[in-house]
Amino acid sequence: AIAGLAESRVNRPASVKAYRSVARQCMLLGLVFVILSACQPSPAPSPTATQTLQVPSTPTVTGTASPLPTPTLTPSLTPEPAWYQPLDPATGVLKYHYALVTSPQARVYVSLQDAVAKNGNFGRLPNYPAYVAYTDTQTRDGNTYYLVVYGWTDVVPYGWMDSRDLQLLTPSTFTGILLTRPVPFRFGWVLSDTQSTNAAGVPIQVYTRYQVIHEMPAVTDFPGHIAIGPDEWLPAETVTLLDPGLPAVAGPGTCRFIYADLATQILSVYDNCKLVFATLISSGKNSWTFEGRFTIQYKQDYSTITPPVESTSDYYIEGVPYFMTYAVNFGFHGAYWHDQFGTAASHGCINLSPTDAHWLYQWARLGEVVIISGGK
Repeated sequence: AIAGLAESRVNRPASVKAYRSVARQCMLLGLVFVILSACQPSPAPSPTATQTLQVPSTPTVTGTASPLPTPTLTPSLTPEPAWYQPLDPATGVLKYHYALVTSPQARVYVSLQDAVAKNGNFGRLPNYPAYVAYTDTQTRDGNTYYLVVYGWTDVVPYGWMDSRDLQLLTPSTFTGILLTRPVPFRFGWVLSDTQSTNAAGVPIQVYTRYQVIHEMPAVTDFPGHIAIGPDEWLPAETVTLLDPGLPAVAGPGTCRFIYADLATQILSVYDNCKLVFATLISSGKNSWTFEGRFTIQYKQDYSTITPPVESTSDYYIEGVPYFMTYAVNFGFHGAYWHDQFGTAASHGCINLSPTDAHWLYQWARLGEVVIISGGK
């Protein structure tokens, strides 16, 4: 095109020449722009919605991993199920509160007004020592008076006593145990605070009164002691033990009965030829509880006991809980006035803690077999 323009340049007017000059300049500028554009780097394309930016990954070191050692598991022994449970203390809640009468001259006033006035309208308890059951208290002029159950008669069923003639009592909270499964060992209770030792006499631990223990096989002999561990011993005189088997004295065919061992001061109850309950008792001191085979004859939830006519003892005890006779005036009952269970201490009846007496009272029926044995 430029060559063509040059060939006809002489025949063109001046305006055409000017136009050609401008065109040549424009073409030169366009050529320069093209050359410069070719020298610029191409922009990176933006990713579209369907593209994923690729990020260089960190190289992974590969190799054979050493496995962690598997710990050796020692099989745990299944814990031995509990072989007993104590009675619920709630079963020992009594209807009355109790007090020891501290003076043989203590007065029992007919009314609270009489007690406050200290007039002549009073009576006395029939025997001494005496224990009374009370149901109410009143305070007048800084002194407390107790409404006691008096004589259990229709004539004077209640009376008021001055607190200065009374010592308030807290009944024993001791309870026996219910067997939850058969056991092959002798068991029992600690009768006095003591300390166990090994066969060499080295102390191990302290045991308290009424603590339940059971005999265990021993690896050696320790005369005068009871083994309660492989090499743990308690002095024999501080414990009393029960053989859980059926007593031979029960005889064939007797599978439900109450058994009292006077030598060990332990009462045990059998049902379906299995031991179901055991506890400590206090039988008659000086051999006042007789041996033999008896039956439950009479039951009364609360009663007042006094000595029989032929007795040489004097006592008067109100509100005795859960009385069951098995021979004339002899029977089982709760004792709120002492805490000497495991030791002979009564006038002939078999004393139990209030909780134990309540359990036995509910379990036993009229005609229930009772066996009293001298044991050793």
